[in-house]
Amino acid sequence: MLSSLAALAAALSLAGTAGAAARDLSVDRGIVQSISATRIVLRELDGSMVSIAVGDNTRVLVNGFPGTSEDIQPGFVAAVTHRGATPARLIRAVGRLLPVVDRGVVVSASARGLVIRTIDGTNLTFRLTARTRIRWRGVPAGMAALRAGRLVEVAHTRAGVAVRIAIRGRRPL
Repeated sequence: MLSSLAALAAALSLAGTAGAAARDLSVDRGIVQSISATRIVLRELDGSMVSIAVGDNTRVLVNGFPGTSEDIQPGFVAAVTHRGATPARLIRAVGRLLPVVDRGVVVSASARGLVIRTIDGTNLTFRLTARTRIRWRGVPAGMAALRAGRLVEVAHTRAGVAVRIAIRGRRPL
């Protein structure tokens, strides 16, 4: 119950100040009941339900990371910025993110991105942010630890943003 209240408090803090150009934008906040590629349904604080259209241009942030609507699960707390019946402009959601995990060998790494080669030979590219956590042998590490040839496990959003990188060593897949 306390975690639900904390999540709800976090959602309330997601509201930003509206500029002059965005005065007619609305922000609906609540608990996600369902979400698809075309619609998000929230149960608001007063118990009412609101259904808001989602479109291709809707920006999604999950726990501050860029994501997709597939990263949001029922039970997450969300703030949805929209204008009337038009698709939402922004969905900011907070909840336990279930990242996708891929394993591979580092091909290249920079401050902005990581490329790994998986066991089937596919190259995967991930975006790195200031919030991406890198660990080597269980200890926090920096970018210098991401060297070509190292085996890594990357937990990422469906949008390809690396959340956690665990360096597993130098052995090949």
